[in-house]
Amino acid sequence: MPARTFSPDALRQIRRQRGVTQYKLAASLGVHNTAISHYENGHRRPDVETLATIADVLGARMDDFVTARAA
Repeated sequence: MPARTFSPDALRQIRRQRGVTQYKLAASLGVHNTAISHYENGHRRPDVETLATIADVLGARMDDFVTARAA
């Protein structure tokens, strides 16, 4: 079974589709906007709790932010 991993590109795409800036998403999460930039650039991965909050804020499912990859 392929492993599932966080997709920075999916976060960027969904955030932009919803018209939400990095600043606005960061404020909703109570983090600095550089944290969102790091997530979207693949320098950091959000923990499960943060990803759940991102999904809630953006009106998406957590599965929308993960992709399958070969193990």
